[in-house]
Amino acid sequence: MRKYRHQRLRLFDVTASSSAAPALPWRVLVEHPLFLGVLLLVPLVFLLPPLPIDETRYLAVAWEMRSTGEFLVPHLNGALYSQKPPLLFWLINAGWLVTGVHAWTARAMTLLCSIASLVLLARLVERVTGSARAARTSSVMLFGMLYFAAFANAIMFDVLLTTCALLALHGIVDLVEDRGGRGIVLLGLGIGLGVLSKGPVLLLDVGFAAVLAPWWNRGVPRGAGRYFSLLVVALLLGAAIALAWAIPAALHGGPDYAHAIFLSQTVDRIRGIKTGTHAQPVWWYLAWLPVMILPWPIVLRGRWEAIRNALRERGARLALAWVLPALIVFLLIGGKQAHYLLPLLPGVALLLATALDDSALSVRTGLAAAALLVLGVAFAWLPQIAAARPELAFVADTLPWWGAGIGVIGLVLLLAARRIREPFWPAIATLAVVLLFKLAVIQAAGSRYDVRSVASQVKAAQDRGQPIAHLGWHHGVYEFAGRLTEPLTVLTLDELPAWVAEHPDGLVISWYRRFRFRADPLYSQPFRGAEVSIWNAREALASGVDPNASHARDDSDDTNDDD
Repeated sequence: MRKYRHQRLRLFDVTASSSAAPALPWRVLVEHPLFLGVLLLVPLVFLLPPLPIDETRYLAVAWEMRSTGEFLVPHLNGALYSQKPPLLFWLINAGWLVTGVHAWTARAMTLLCSIASLVLLARLVERVTGSARAARTSSVMLFGMLYFAAFANAIMFDVLLTTCALLALHGIVDLVEDRGGRGIVLLGLGIGLGVLSKGPVLLLDVGFAAVLAPWWNRGVPRGAGRYFSLLVVALLLGAAIALAWAIPAALHGGPDYAHAIFLSQTVDRIRGIKTGTHAQPVWWYLAWLPVMILPWPIVLRGRWEAIRNALRERGARLALAWVLPALIVFLLIGGKQAHYLLPLLPGVALLLATALDDSALSVRTGLAAAALLVLGVAFAWLPQIAAARPELAFVADTLPWWGAGIGVIGLVLLLAARRIREPFWPAIATLAVVLLFKLAVIQAAGSRYDVRSVASQVKAAQDRGQPIAHLGWHHGVYEFAGRLTEPLTVLTLDELPAWVAEHPDGLVISWYRRFRFRADPLYSQPFRGAEVSIWNAREALASGVDPNASHARDDSDDTNDDD
């Protein structure tokens, strides 16, 4: 087995020598292998509007914190919001103190978290392998993964959770290396901040790596007893950080809120098959994980004997202890979303980087290049396909040039396939394809994913004192975009007649197809796969619901359908 290398090479620069002149700071930045990748992610920070329903909802909660001054307990549409802890909302508000209130501030914040994750991963890999090349490779492998690239600047909790998990992993390595004080602080911070990001799931993301440390490290200094004692101290520190918010919030929010944050939200996720909260079959993650880590399943090649030898390395054993047991538990949990696995992807990157560093794997881009060529042709042909399929209406106006761009990337990779032996260019190609795809959706969707116009209509009605109510739960879609300062009344169809009697000059708004009235709307715009419309309430009630739409299936009417 290759011995652990203790030399401390400069991260990302395996050619550095003591006699070389120090590079200028700007040149170090531009020549950094992550610079081009981050550059490809920046345009989406400013060009991509908050996507309904998740991103608009989280911005609504952050906005309500700011507008009401209630920072202890999150609220949505004036009601207690128990689905998520507050750290993401706090960070968004902290960003607004610097930039003013903008949606791009939240995207920039999550992109900074993604960059921090790349740096933390690289440093972690250098620590456990002693290889600067493996450290550099691991960060390239991570930012080149399809799902990391897709979510790197998404306003989602899992991006922040990934950063917290990596911070906690550094604390675990410190404890393994007998740096007890720093290990307790880093692991405690990672646990506490992770729980404040998305709840106790952080313990699943890093817990097995901590418990199995004597196995993946082949023993721990000064005995397992001392190690696990320090682990418990770090866990108590993390719990104290989380409880410093949770206990005052529970007292302030009341018994129902306390029950929700301490019990029901976690239990509902675990029992997703019974509750319907993102319920999926047991095998579901096994089908999605290869897609999430594309292009590496079709780019990397290796021999089993060499791979088996690489798996004996310290870094590979840490990766296995980190990812495999947690993945098995995720498989058994009823509620599943693909992005729940984001905090495990750095472990996959560590495993692949270790194998590449040992030459157990090699890079071959021919198949990936061919796949991109096919994808480009299919994407260019998409408008013709969408024209005949109503469910694809949101991409019916996609320009074929976006597909051509993807095809060009595939062609360049194909022409250079024999010369590419490092993972950097396949990773950059993946980032570029993600950028082109998102820009294509922005161009084709038009106002379907931009609610600023309809939100301004809601705001105008509230400002002039005209009552307005929403049929069906609205998920806070309009709150941030319209900078609303009053809750938007939510009604069922049965409640509408009484509400109209009390507010004869009122308006009703909805995007649900089963609430499509025969009356002509005062305002309408495309919204996702349907339309959002505003009607005069009396006219809507008098006209009745269009029977052709009244039994249509709506995918967004679930008050518990939260990320």
